[in-house]
Amino acid sequence: MASLVASLLSLFKPFNVFCGVGAYAFWKIFHALYLSPLRNVPGSFWMRISKLPMFIADVRGTERDFMLRNYERYGSVFVMEPRKVAVCDPDDCAMILGSHAFAKDQKYANVDFIEPNVFLTRDPELNKQRRRQIGPVLSAKNLKKMEDTILDAGPRQLVAKWGQVADQGKICYYYDFMLMTFDIIGSLGFGHAQRSLTTGDRRIAHWVKRSFMLLFLQAIAPIAKSWPFKRVLAKSLYADANKLIELGSRAIEQRRELLLKEADANNKPADILQAFIDAEDPESRIQMTKSQVVTETIIGLLAGSDTSSNTLAWTVHLLLMHPQHLERATKEVRAVFARDHTITYEEAQESLPFLEACMFESLRLRPVTSNLPRCIPRGGVVLQGHFIPDGHSCSVSIVAANMSSRVWAHPYKYLPERFLNNNIRKKRVLTFSTGVRVCPGRHLALMEILTTLANILNAFDLKLPEDSLFGPERVDKQTGLPVLMPYSYAITCAPRFPDRDCNVVISKRKD
Repeated sequence: MASLVASLLSLFKPFNVFCGVGAYAFWKIFHALYLSPLRNVPGSFWMRISKLPMFIADVRGTERDFMLRNYERYGSVFVMEPRKVAVCDPDDCAMILGSHAFAKDQKYANVDFIEPNVFLTRDPELNKQRRRQIGPVLSAKNLKKMEDTILDAGPRQLVAKWGQVADQGKICYYYDFMLMTFDIIGSLGFGHAQRSLTTGDRRIAHWVKRSFMLLFLQAIAPIAKSWPFKRVLAKSLYADANKLIELGSRAIEQRRELLLKEADANNKPADILQAFIDAEDPESRIQMTKSQVVTETIIGLLAGSDTSSNTLAWTVHLLLMHPQHLERATKEVRAVFARDHTITYEEAQESLPFLEACMFESLRLRPVTSNLPRCIPRGGVVLQGHFIPDGHSCSVSIVAANMSSRVWAHPYKYLPERFLNNNIRKKRVLTFSTGVRVCPGRHLALMEILTTLANILNAFDLKLPEDSLFGPERVDKQTGLPVLMPYSYAITCAPRFPDRDCNVVISKRKD
């Protein structure tokens, strides 16, 4: 026995360890350069042999620059990990997103603090069923029935709050947009009016933020689901996520109690909560369980509020960086609507084509989503002349597709005019995905964003504070374009320093 132990210990002598590590490294390099099915696909040496470059970009929140830098260097398909390629061509991206054959990768399945849902499920059949159940709920036609609730929790509440502080200094629009979008989805999904923007009660917003952190942590580091994390290191994250789940459960119970008291069974509230409770798959006649309703509501709150508020923040920032566009959009709004009029979504779509174009250009230039990882289906696929076999994966780069010079002239410029009277171009923006995995909440997001922009430009004049670090006069020496505020990616693209960079001076409309 002693001799066996001695032999085993001898394996861990520094020289032996060095040789073992060296042999492993040599094999990794040799395989990546000469044997890997991806050996002829463009890409850097380090990304061929390690996941570390992409992991570092994930952790640092710099996915956007990472993808664009490699796209510009290597083209529309490149190796981003030893067994994964990035897909950047808009047509290739649309093909992948338009088919259930390209299943979502394991990152989505790593999240387990809530039930499988329309956003996270890898099961095509569950995805199809859930979309049949909730798709009609989130259609533009059905959302019109909820528009009063959306306007009350959204633009009306925001305009009222800003009206109280106008002409009194600068405000941070990032946090106001965030609380407003929480209030909209919370009011629709939890059965009673949410007014955190006005009251300053940020409990739900805090729970949502913490649940988002937990979702991100589980997705990139499954160890977060282990006992030490659940019970010790991430205990508070799980506790806050449970509070959000409990809130949703209570909302359903309260709604059921309310309906039992109602004499008229047809007089049901027009909101997402009730619509989800009543939702039925037209093929199987299956309705969602209580737990599934809670899960879909929470996913809507997590995915919907953050994406809408960040798009609003980026749009305001981009307009402030391009005062000629801000002036044109403001004049367009005020030429049509009286100062105290609340502009509806239909009115904005019909009368404000340039403002709508500004919104779509923001969605293109600063998409809130970045990479959508997918598995290569059986039989493999040819992308830009390169065969990618099954057993490998790909990542659809929304950022790179939206910046494709093949589709977009001057892709790095903020040019809203490219969307004027051009519905085809609007469909080319992949920010809400496309095909079978298109974002089911896109109509609600567009309604929130456009009505909010229209109403604040109708009521207020906006300008940058004198101490702003970013303005139209600060331009990049190489491109001549305004330097935009830093961002950070953690599932969505958000301003990195909102307290510093998302400030604006507002004054009440004078004319």
